[in-house]
Amino acid sequence: MNKEIWNEWISRIEWILGIAKKRNWDYSDLTIKKPISEKAFDILEKELNLKYPEDFKEVLTKYSSGVLMDWQIEGEETKGEFREIFCGAGRGYLWNFDTLRDDYKNIRGWITECFPNPDDEYDKVWYNKVPFLDVPNGDVIAFGDKTEFGNQVVYLSHEGDDFHGQILGENFIDFMNKWTQLGCVGTEDWQFEPFYDYEKKTMLSNKSMLNKWVKWLEK
Repeated sequence: MNKEIWNEWISRIEWILGIAKKRNWDYSDLTIKKPISEKAFDILEKELNLKYPEDFKEVLTKYSSGVLMDWQIEGEETKGEFREIFCGAGRGYLWNFDTLRDDYKNIRGWITECFPNPDDEYDKVWYNKVPFLDVPNGDVIAFGDKTEFGNQVVYLSHEGDDFHGQILGENFIDFMNKWTQLGCVGTEDWQFEPFYDYEKKTMLSNKSMLNKWVKWLEK
């Protein structure tokens, strides 16, 4: 992680919020919270018995502990491949240190109540994950473990759909690079899907869909 990457993220966030303002959509202004201390992060890891990826920790301790913003399309509708896209930034933030404890409680709840069998093909994808984003529909975005997914960003679905276990980024920085290019579309799987390649298990492998989306945004 470096300052150039950070500045690019912020520039893209300001870009999508500028579009929201221009098109009279509902949106929240960008809030960049101060970095959290490394000691506070260490305390959290010990409390939850988790190990967050180093690039994630670096961003939260050196750049910002939370980036808050959102947007919602008003007065018009997306069509075609983008018809399911209606908002950005999920619960109103791209990441937030203050939600990580609740994110952990949420994933433990899903495992205990709904996906208790680590030998089941579907259930096991929920195990050994480090959550960092709760999706409004109840799904979870998390980091994988070192034996299965490394530090890849993984989508966890509670509804049995095809997006369960799909890879949104090779790591946190890669995920943010891709997500900010999309204007941080909402975190439900159906909002990511137009830009996802199931064969290659990656987002934005083909930039033609991204270019089409950006063209619609900037029309």
